[in-house]
Amino acid sequence: MTTLLVLGNINQFTFANSVIAANAKAEEIFGQGLTNIFVVHSRDSYAKLKSNEDWVSHTEENGVSRELFVDKIIEITSEDGSIKRFVDYIEFILKGIPNGSSLIVDITNGTSLQKNLLSIASYILDVRNQYTIDVSKLFELTEERGFLPTDILLSCYSPVPDSTRLDSIAYLNLSEMVRYRKIIESHTNRYVAIDPSSSDREFFKDNLGHSIQLKLQGDQSKDNAIYRIAASSISASVEDLIRLLVSKFVLTDTPDGVDRKTFGQKLKIIQAKIEKDAPSDFDVEFFSKFNDFILYLRNSSTHKGKLLTDLEKFKAELSVKMAFPFIEFYTDIVHPLLSSGELSREPKHMKKLTYADIAPEDALYYGLDGDDTGKILEELFLACSDESSFRKLSKDVANAISKISKFVSDKLGKNAIVFEAGDDLLFKGNLQEDTLLEMQAMYSQLTPGLTCSIGYGRSFQEVYLALKLAKTQPGKNAIVGIELC
Repeated sequence: MTTLLVLGNINQFTFANSVIAANAKAEEIFGQGLTNIFVVHSRDSYAKLKSNEDWVSHTEENGVSRELFVDKIIEITSEDGSIKRFVDYIEFILKGIPNGSSLIVDITNGTSLQKNLLSIASYILDVRNQYTIDVSKLFELTEERGFLPTDILLSCYSPVPDSTRLDSIAYLNLSEMVRYRKIIESHTNRYVAIDPSSSDREFFKDNLGHSIQLKLQGDQSKDNAIYRIAASSISASVEDLIRLLVSKFVLTDTPDGVDRKTFGQKLKIIQAKIEKDAPSDFDVEFFSKFNDFILYLRNSSTHKGKLLTDLEKFKAELSVKMAFPFIEFYTDIVHPLLSSGELSREPKHMKKLTYADIAPEDALYYGLDGDDTGKILEELFLACSDESSFRKLSKDVANAISKISKFVSDKLGKNAIVFEAGDDLLFKGNLQEDTLLEMQAMYSQLTPGLTCSIGYGRSFQEVYLALKLAKTQPGKNAIVGIELC
């Protein structure tokens, strides 16, 4: 199977030319033409191509059937919600493509914003086959406009430069540094939030960045010694984080004594406090083993040995990489336990959330998820011999979720939708049970009699657990609300 992901266009000639070029390119590099075409439209491009379908006749004359097209309208803007819906849809497409299938992303069509976002999303999701019609080359070959011959289109259908190739010619792996820079900024903000007066933002941030630059230099030069230097450098930021936690929450009466203790001793001080008062649902065994592993990795990577073997290089590189999840674990999990009294708090209990417990002004989260969609797909794989059943199921489920999403937006406002992808919907508001039952009925009517379950609660954790419980009910198709107290 070969799939094309393409943006819509108000110009039917450009749109048809790009699809025909992609089909020819698929035959050239994959040995078969396109079998699926996902089109992301704006409302304008969908309406324009729908109003004049000369392009359909032209593409079919060139071996591309209209039945291959799956249309989706997503208004792409610079707003976070719009970008998220767009990326979620691309990820949904990628997840639905069987292993071993091929994918082409065309960025000939759309606005500059749409093209840029599609290209970036494709890079993040590791889609390498991105193509566009090279207009300059096209104008050199022909003065014709409108629908163009396949041979000319194919000769002008050029690959978009792969941004990861910059890493092979740039000294400091530019695209990877961009990613790390955002991660470092996020971790630095969390580190400073622990104690703004005692933290050293510039040292923590700059040292992490310098360590990553050293690591990337090691990647380029294959010099094992540089990895060891990078491991030693990054450990300074890690140790400063642990020093801050110990002096702020454990040795508050003798903060000056913290600096005289080793990294291992500081970890043991925090670990002892956590183990003594940890809530019952905290994984103490993992905490202990994680600390031991990081401590061993740090000591064996930074303390100099006589030989710089490939194993030592591997350990040093791993020490650099593991520093980031270690920092995240201590800022996001350990710090809240130390700072908010969670250590002495009893574990939460779960109870059913009834409508009598919900005030009219309460805002709840609702999760809707199709039942047994994966199982139905398995049955189709075993029983079907063509693609039509898969395509119909996909369209039916997508249509059902889209209609229910509109139904929710009409009742609660357009900002009520938090997440929409596949057979899942997450939204916020306050709805009565009869309205939720109406949504379940809509899902069944718009699909081949399929069912869906709904869970709700006041937090993401509660709605997640509620939806899981709803899925365990006999026959599913349930509505469950819970609260943690």
